[in-house]
Amino acid sequence: MTAVLEVRDLTIGHGGVPLLSGIGFDVARGEVVAVLGGSGCGKSTLLRTLIGLQEPLAGSVHFPGIGGPEQAMSPPQFGVLFQSAALFGSWTLLQNVMLPLQKWTRLPKDAARAVAMARLRLVGLEAAADKLPSEVSGGMRKRAGIARALALDPPILFLDEPSAGLDPVTAAGLDQLILTLARGLSVTIVLVTHELPSILAVADRCVMLDRQAGGVIALGAPRDLATHSDDARVRAFFRREAASRTT
Repeated sequence: MTAVLEVRDLTIGHGGVPLLSGIGFDVARGEVVAVLGGSGCGKSTLLRTLIGLQEPLAGSVHFPGIGGPEQAMSPPQFGVLFQSAALFGSWTLLQNVMLPLQKWTRLPKDAARAVAMARLRLVGLEAAADKLPSEVSGGMRKRAGIARALALDPPILFLDEPSAGLDPVTAAGLDQLILTLARGLSVTIVLVTHELPSILAVADRCVMLDRQAGGVIALGAPRDLATHSDDARVRAFFRREAASRTT
């Protein structure tokens, strides 16, 4: 399958101090890849590096055929859902989704509105288009954030803890939306999460990070990692067990 993201020998960290190194993986078109690991292991730092908000200390991030974060003056070739959804509180959901279209395209306002409404319809929020973020639930704000991330029809989405803080029913609905985007529209999705039910429900493959190991300790399908991994840390994560910090 065609790779839309290639990560090669990546070192990430803060203030020149490495946190994780030797990170390498590909993501194929239409694949859902979950980045997981314990709290503070570097998941969010990796995400920020992948989308160009943070410079790598070494290695490379490449988006074959679709550009990447280095193209600062071009329309972004991927969409991002931040953990809090990061919607503008004084704008309606529709206005939030219209923002990328107004910034990066020359569409007339009526056309931008129509595209934004189509994205809200896709995530089940057409009826809430004129509501403010404070007037809708947390799950609806996450869906609106996904609609905004989809505004420019990007081939790849990055989702930061999409199910965090949601009740099980709302989280399951969001998982179904992610599957619909991936399976129905062939959108490639990289999601950072520690929510085991979501990982098992949506991920084709997982990249598991560990801070003590200083890098990737597992790469593969979630159910394979849960049942066949030789690493006690990996088994403990998928079985929700306490584990020794050594292999």
